[in-house]
Amino acid sequence: MAMKGCGLAAFGLAVALCAGALPARAQGDAGGDRAFITFQVENDLFANFANTDRHYTNGLQAAWLSRPRHDLPQWLADFSSPPIYSLIFPTGNFDRKSHRTGIAIGHAIFTPDDTAAAAYLPDERPYAAWLHMTFSLQSVRSSSITGEAWQDQWKLDLGVVGPAAQGEFVQNEWHKVIGANQANGWDNQIRNEPGVNLSFERAWRSSTINAEPQRGLQTDFIPYTIMSLGNVQTYAGIGGTFRLGFSLPDDFGPTRIYPGVGGSEWFEPKAAGCNCYLFAGVEGRAIARDIFLDGNTFRDSASIDKKHFVHDLKLGAVFVLWDARFSFTHVFRSKEYEGQPKADQFGSISVNFAL
Repeated sequence: MAMKGCGLAAFGLAVALCAGALPARAQGDAGGDRAFITFQVENDLFANFANTDRHYTNGLQAAWLSRPRHDLPQWLADFSSPPIYSLIFPTGNFDRKSHRTGIAIGHAIFTPDDTAAAAYLPDERPYAAWLHMTFSLQSVRSSSITGEAWQDQWKLDLGVVGPAAQGEFVQNEWHKVIGANQANGWDNQIRNEPGVNLSFERAWRSSTINAEPQRGLQTDFIPYTIMSLGNVQTYAGIGGTFRLGFSLPDDFGPTRIYPGVGGSEWFEPKAAGCNCYLFAGVEGRAIARDIFLDGNTFRDSASIDKKHFVHDLKLGAVFVLWDARFSFTHVFRSKEYEGQPKADQFGSISVNFAL
């Protein structure tokens, strides 16, 4: 199991360390005048409830998002919402806006179906690991009259793919601790390569609709688009999330690690008590490059023929209690490479704390 128990332990430790010392909520900008920290873990165990390591098998990420920044240079504040992009996907009328910056560190592990084999498996997904830091610039514009909101996010990933990302060490050392079988094919992993990736995402949140006013049941819809460019992943995507719950919080739903599309690390409860909801969504991506399937950029390495169109279906639940948000997302992902025997499933758990 690639970090299955380790992911759960890290998630529990994050909750234990951070719960109980959370300040009261502030008003004003989207997410209030607060910073946020986020801990996330994604694993196929959470979806299959089985001792499997297959394809995207584990992801970990810790992130920090600043308070609203009022000291950004004007050119950077303007850059956060590019005018050219606004011609295609415009923002509407708004009377509130805020800018934030953030930083995250993440790690992801990919393996073939057969982790017992030591030989190279040309018909299966290659071994790969991705260790990186992410620097983000975020802009949120909202209307206090209609309740609509627009979120723009720039993300710059800098890291390394290959043995330097320590995928073999992380996976097999943890397997020793829990007494699981070793993954024997890491000698065939994608080779070392620096990774640089830049992405831009725009999301729109509709006005809240009172589905059942007497019970307080509400609903909204959050469509988004994304473009990513780099030697790690180059693609364009479009998706949307439908939310249904009680006192829907003013945010864009939970975030994800791989690929990090949709959602927001900040949140703002609308009322006292449980701001909780269920959600469902769909996302499609047209992929030009994926180093985890295509292999290294400038030299030969393990690789396999990828599919150029991939889609995700997601279902989940979110609970916002006081100054913490807990979420679980179940992801159904279509086949990513030629000859893949079946589609994948994995679960994503995240916890956010307002500081």
